[in-house]
Amino acid sequence: MPFYTFKLIDLGTIAAGNTTTGSWTADDNYTIHKIIVVEYSSTPVGLQFLTATLRVKEYTFTKDKVPLSLFSGHANQVPVLDIEFTKGDTFYYSVKNNHGSDSISAYLILELHK
Repeated sequence: MPFYTFKLIDLGTIAAGNTTTGSWTADDNYTIHKIIVVEYSSTPVGLQFLTATLRVKEYTFTKDKVPLSLFSGHANQVPVLDIEFTKGDTFYYSVKNNHGSDSISAYLILELHK
């Protein structure tokens, strides 16, 4: 299953204490090899303040909430997931900003293999 493409999901700017949710439905058969998170706040706050619940169809692969900093760093530091993601399946996310006063802007990037 070689690399195929990246899918960028813009979480937007999440205000302190708020949560953003959303989804993306697969347009082809893929494997979600990795998820990479990048903060793009004008003044970086830190991904350690973002927690997330992530799932594909009915498979919630974060159990509860996990800090999104788990999915940041160099390519060899991000966990390999290899989750089957077939056409019509939906990837769901719920991300909460736990910072007391600052908003955080971030991207979720799905590394898709075929």
